[in-house]
Amino acid sequence: MRKLFLFLVLCFPLLANPAGAKSYIDSAGVKNPRAISDVPFTWLGLKLYDASLYTPSGAAFSWQNPMAIELTYARKLPRAKLVNATRDELKRLEGSRADHPAILADLNRCLRDVTRGDRFTAVARNAASVDLFFNGAKTCKLTQASIGKRFLNIWLSENSRSIAASRKLKGL
Repeated sequence: MRKLFLFLVLCFPLLANPAGAKSYIDSAGVKNPRAISDVPFTWLGLKLYDASLYTPSGAAFSWQNPMAIELTYARKLPRAKLVNATRDELKRLEGSRADHPAILADLNRCLRDVTRGDRFTAVARNAASVDLFFNGAKTCKLTQASIGKRFLNIWLSENSRSIAASRKLKGL
């Protein structure tokens, strides 16, 4: 009985908050974050990463709520490729915009080379900013106009590279 009590005392915090490992998402503005999806993203048949969408308490996707997208990489990719892919997607989705160079300069500073298992997380608590995390440590904040939706549109837009994956990511 004593062992059971000790086990419950030690494990209760883990049972009460299974997202404990995602406390940085909570502190960045997505309260009680719960993943509503986990979707693999591939390129030419090669898995690049799994994407998970976190919402407050696992609520349904809504642009009006804070959210976080976490990418867990399946392979090694250099920072330059991540920045260039983001540049290409922003340009494809938005055309050329005057603030793209500033966004890319921030991303060049914020992103890192990734290896298998590394995680990048983008937390958009509102439309005005996105906090970026690498393996749970904050690397920077993007603050360009409407950057929350603009940046997350890369994965969530109806015009994304993979509309089916975007819909699954949104839990649809």
